[in-house]
Amino acid sequence: MTAQYFAIYDADGTLAGEVSYVLGKLAGNRHCALCDISHGWNPAGKKAWRKDSGLSCKLQWMHRDEQSSALAAYTQGKLPLVVEQRDDGFRTLLAAEKLETCGGDYETFLALLNVAVTADASAEGDARQPFVPPTPGQQMRREKISSVYGSAELRQSS
Repeated sequence: MTAQYFAIYDADGTLAGEVSYVLGKLAGNRHCALCDISHGWNPAGKKAWRKDSGLSCKLQWMHRDEQSSALAAYTQGKLPLVVEQRDDGFRTLLAAEKLETCGGDYETFLALLNVAVTADASAEGDARQPFVPPTPGQQMRREKISSVYGSAELRQSS
């Protein structure tokens, strides 16, 4: 099985779920770092997220109520989350804490995901191709990546 990648929001995709999330966000008692990364306050999504023809095509973005039962069992109590599925099961690529470090910045998210997928492929001796950010002009923020991974080798120059 070719690996599949899922980005799962900590919100429901129904109209009632969307309204509930927005009201909770306005009241200050609901938060989803993945929602901030892809949408922010724009219901249609951030321009960089909508126009990304690279990474977002490889990720299946979904709400928690849109998951398969197996995926929902794996992600229960962990959302938001980015997960890889292979023949041997599910594995977390980016947990909620790492998604928070993006500060809602889509390009930082792309960089963290690229590092997570590349590091995993290297550790397994896997020949998978890493994700590549959509345009060469987009540079990740050095301080955010170093604060998450703490390694100069995993940072792109700005």
